[in-house]
Amino acid sequence: MRLTDEQLRDVLSRAEEIQSSSRSGPEADAEREAVIQAGMAVGLQRTAVERALREQFRAPLAPPAPGELVFAQSADDKYYVAEVLSTTPESARVRFLWGSEHTVPLDEARPSRFLPGERIMCDWPWWGPFKATVIRYDAAKQRVKVSDGWGSTKTFPVTEVWLDALGHEPSKLASQSKVKATMLAWGVAAGGLLGSALTWLLMR
Repeated sequence: MRLTDEQLRDVLSRAEEIQSSSRSGPEADAEREAVIQAGMAVGLQRTAVERALREQFRAPLAPPAPGELVFAQSADDKYYVAEVLSTTPESARVRFLWGSEHTVPLDEARPSRFLPGERIMCDWPWWGPFKATVIRYDAAKQRVKVSDGWGSTKTFPVTEVWLDALGHEPSKLASQSKVKATMLAWGVAAGGLLGSALTWLLMR
């Protein structure tokens, strides 16, 4: 059965409403289940709806297990890699990989699997904060190889990557503007060097 545009909007609207609420625990679980059931009622498979919720909001539908790595929200609203120490039905005690511990609601912990194709933030040389694409993850060394989408790749320790707060990641337009501004700056610098070289040659 094919979803109509109206049915799809209803399901996603309800999912967004649950995600933006501060509720957690059994009440939130019941609401998520209601969204899943609504999707199934219009012909979607349960696994498809669950996967869509995870991908859309990057939030696990069940508590992460102790020892698992997650992206946990820090005081600056960004999400950094942390190890889960313990969980309750409503929260998780985590230790960020740089050492500090913190208890976060489950909706402030996102899966940290570093699957190929996922997008993460890193401090790219010459560019600063940049949203790159995961190529490969070395779990033993806790290092992730990413691409800038322009043909260059870099490898970062997972302690040096993060996710921005939901809805506050740099837009593609902003990234393109930064690229253009940097290219312009390099062009101006190159032009200045060329002009200086020509002046020096003419004055000899």
